Amino acid sequence: MDLNQVENLSKNITTSELFGCDCSLANVFLYQEKYKISSYIKDSVLFRFYQTTPNHTGWAFPVPLKTAGEDFLKAAIAEIIKSGSRQFCYCSQNQVRLIDECLAAHFPGYKIEWQTFRGDSDYLYLQKNLAELPGKNYQKKRNHISRFNRIYQNQWAFKTFPEADIKNDILAVEAKWFAENDGANDADLQAEYGIIKNAVENAEALNITGAVLYVCGEPAAMTLASPVSPSVLDVLFEKACAPAAENGAYAVINQLFAEHSANYTYLNREEDLGIEGLRKAKLSWKPEIILDKYHGKLVKI
Repeated sequence: MDLNQVENLSKNITTSELFGCDCSLANVFLYQEKYKISSYIKDSVLFRFYQTTPNHTGWAFPVPLKTAGEDFLKAAIAEIIKSGSRQFCYCSQNQVRLIDECLAAHFPGYKIEWQTFRGDSDYLYLQKNLAELPGKNYQKKRNHISRFNRIYQNQWAFKTFPEADIKNDILAVEAKWFAENDGANDADLQAEYGIIKNAVENAEALNITGAVLYVCGEPAAMTLASPVSPSVLDVLFEKACAPAAENGAYAVINQLFAEHSANYTYLNREEDLGIEGLRKAKLSWKPEIILDKYHGKLVKI
């Protein structure tokens, strides 16, 4: 997928029922090398094929363009059967239901035995909750923000992109965070650095927004995001550097960027990758939806 395709699709794709971060066009574009994503459009349907580990190889749910007919899924599954690569991945529970119903109605000789992996599940939060941090569930988060304000008082500022020209400051945060986390000796962090740089360089074409939190005049935290649909914003990256990170910077930039994202109902903060500490952190923000992703192989019966 190239930038011209992304720009064209962003105007023509039907996204109102999409919630998963894998459906963000910016996400697909930025991670197509890492996850070996191939994509093409046929008969007004976007096909995406992932090829990584065995449990993460296959067709994502076919996404219709605005010009697609009501029977787009029937045509898409016929195309997938013809392809010979009959595995599916990253399908939500609702998408699994739609595929199973289509198979039962139009392809009774086939079935899929689905399975899910908890580390793949997306965490979706109500924008209103992350912006307002209401009630006792968010007391600890409010405490982190209060600590930040006590320490830095009037020595901090918050700027958003594209309203302000802060691209270089976004990259400065990433460079500092990369150094603090020994990125030079970590292949995954090196790849991520390249993806973030690509995101910033092509932000306008990818419809990426973002923000930087400054402490004592220096960029200390950043975030980047892109829309999945008119109601869901995918938070692609969030980084904070020491010492501000230990003093509440993550809670502050999370809350301020949520305030800035009032046009969206949900913020998708992506999966936890099965990492215990990351899962605990994501759960602490009280997700409204944990969006499970399913994988399966289409077989004859």
